[in-house]
Amino acid sequence: MSMTRKEFVVQASQSEMRIDLFLAAMLPDLSRRKVRQILDVGGCYVNNKRMHIASRKVNSGDKVRVEFSLEGLKKSRQKLFAFADADILYDDHQVIAVNKPPGLPSQATRDQDIMHAEVCLREWLKTKNRPNEKLILLHRLDKETSGVLLFATNANTATWITDQFRQRTLSKTYWALCRGIPKTSKFEQQCYLSDIDKKTGMVRPVQSGGKQSKTQFEVRNVAAEAGVSWIVCYPETGRSHQIRVHLEMLGFPILGDKRYGQGIRAQVSDQISSLSAQHHMLHARSLQFSPAPNISDVTVQASPPESFAAIVELLKINS
Repeated sequence: MSMTRKEFVVQASQSEMRIDLFLAAMLPDLSRRKVRQILDVGGCYVNNKRMHIASRKVNSGDKVRVEFSLEGLKKSRQKLFAFADADILYDDHQVIAVNKPPGLPSQATRDQDIMHAEVCLREWLKTKNRPNEKLILLHRLDKETSGVLLFATNANTATWITDQFRQRTLSKTYWALCRGIPKTSKFEQQCYLSDIDKKTGMVRPVQSGGKQSKTQFEVRNVAAEAGVSWIVCYPETGRSHQIRVHLEMLGFPILGDKRYGQGIRAQVSDQISSLSAQHHMLHARSLQFSPAPNISDVTVQASPPESFAAIVELLKINS
């Protein structure tokens, strides 16, 4: 898929123009709808910062960059996911928590074939007459991982909560359906992890040069005959792919994981494999955090997706 990249500098005569009108003037071959799509998918940058809101104004001297694929824009509109009110888990104190479905990226990527969570949340805000609210993504979930995802609607709140992530004062809980049965009910894994390899898209444990990672695990239940475990994960650090790599290292890869655990022999039935074929079975179940100074901690919980629930039901694992 070929990408188009263009750069502009805002002239004095263009100062105070809305960004969508500025782009429409600079890209006369594109319709206003496609200009809005470029903004939606995160393909517009003003002074190297992503710009999503069409009504935001540019100033003289601003450097504007756009990156887009006409093919990708066409596909992205077809694949737009819509958050329902039930998917909004928390909306208070300038914090919004959503239940991200599997398959939806947390943020914009260079591949514009699909929308991402921020764009879909903006669409929901429009239905509530809040189209111009700022959205700041506070952390990330892998594309196939479902569950609690946090946004802030102003910079001060974003700083307040990202400080909690950095200082590890908030609590995160994940659910994972895994191949294999652990011998103990509680265990942990810690190691140094590399960055994501640009060629393979994978993270690996390393002896030096990586970042420290640690996860506590507890077996919630098992389906012994099927060889599947329901494991609760408590990550103490927040490295990319951390839980997935740790469970692979322990010999209990997550069902449906296409990157990790391929060399582990533990097998499951064709029916379970079919249910987990679309995405891996890792779900961000809950997040406990302080939404604002002098406000008590809140715990936000997200129900697992239908595919996760279907495997639990199939295996008759007590929830």
